[in-house]
Amino acid sequence: MIQFSSITLACVTFASLALSAGANSLDVPGSLLIYPLFDNNRGGVYTITVTNTNGDSTPLPGGQLLAGTVDVEFVYIHGLNCLEFNRTRRLTPNDTLTVTTIQDNPNQSTGYVYVFAKSPTTGKAIKFDWLAGDSFQTAPTLVGGIDISPVVFLAGSGLAAGANTDVDNDGVRDLNGNEYEKVNDKLLVPRFIADFDGSSRPELILIGLTGQSFQTIVNFLIYNDNEEVFSAQYTFDCWNRIDLRAVNGAFTQEFLQSTNHNPNEFLRVSNVFGPMLVPMQLEYGWFRMDGAVAFSTAASVQDPAFLALRIERFAFTAFAGASLPYGIGVQANGDLVQHGPFPDSN
Repeated sequence: MIQFSSITLACVTFASLALSAGANSLDVPGSLLIYPLFDNNRGGVYTITVTNTNGDSTPLPGGQLLAGTVDVEFVYIHGLNCLEFNRTRRLTPNDTLTVTTIQDNPNQSTGYVYVFAKSPTTGKAIKFDWLAGDSFQTAPTLVGGIDISPVVFLAGSGLAAGANTDVDNDGVRDLNGNEYEKVNDKLLVPRFIADFDGSSRPELILIGLTGQSFQTIVNFLIYNDNEEVFSAQYTFDCWNRIDLRAVNGAFTQEFLQSTNHNPNEFLRVSNVFGPMLVPMQLEYGWFRMDGAVAFSTAASVQDPAFLALRIERFAFTAFAGASLPYGIGVQANGDLVQHGPFPDSN
């Protein structure tokens, strides 16, 4: 699995586009979609869309189903305790479904969601590489809203279409190359805008893929705009949404201005935001992330798998945006979602 996205700055109005490492750099439908964020806390409406791009309307024997029909299971993971809430829906050929998360799951405040294809006859998870999706948050305080595409995983290449993806029959979605594609080894964020005095507030969402009971330590390499690099570490549980400055002070305006940065490279925003207290020159940089270790009360895992999402917000304005990172390399130890203090061994 390689998942890319970009975020475009035009008069500080953001749009996000998710891409993947195909020949034309566009993502493709898959059997498993991971939405890094649902948020019922911040007002407005947060929606999740799943679309069945299979158009096969051939009646199956018995006449009750069409060949392109699939069931999809929504699994909400609560960010506070990583407990799950499930719903299953049926999508007919070329069908699309958009749900409002606060109505679909009013008992959980925030976290992430994954959706996977299931057989409409057996209820088993299956290879059905026809699912596409999107999520969108709109609110009176957001210009145009925030669009976030899911991370898309194809089912294992060795499986036949319609085959059961739960190869080991443990009820866990294994991102190991057999059940679903492997997860990326390292994640790259091509740009962050410095945190400044609460006015510019870059955020990061982290999703641990080792297990519900595990803490994950991520190594960061943070680059300023003149190729200087600084290191940091951050520890989180199975899901966390944090300000980048909570990871390390290297993400702040004050620190970046103290480095040997390039004074000719900056983001000018004061003319757009008017009286808002933003400096004429906002520093920026980029960073790498790599899993160091994940640990529970009973076990540890080296180089754990994880996912991330970058969010940029400007206080006192309605401007915000989000994007997925670039990914390089692959590893086979990601799981959705292992319970208990021991990692999944298969």
